Amino acid sequence: MKHLQLIGLIVCGAILIGCETTQTAGMGNQEQKRLAAIQQQQQEDAQMDESDRNLWNAHQDLLYTGTNPAVPYR
Repeated sequence: MKHLQLIGLIVCGAILIGCETTQTAGMGNQEQKRLAAIQQQQQEDAQMDESDRNLWNAHQDLLYTGTNPAVPYR
């Protein structure tokens, strides 16, 4: 009987060890903060790109029209 209990204990231990995983259930707090910081940086970069385009277009319009009122504004 003791041999059967010992074998059962070893089998149960093997099953428990086999079921363990290193994968976490979800994102941790630190990972969420890091992801939010990356997304915020990407949004700021996109905003800067748009402002640069606006500045470039305004400069091109100024070069095109200059100070001559006879040249139509596009």
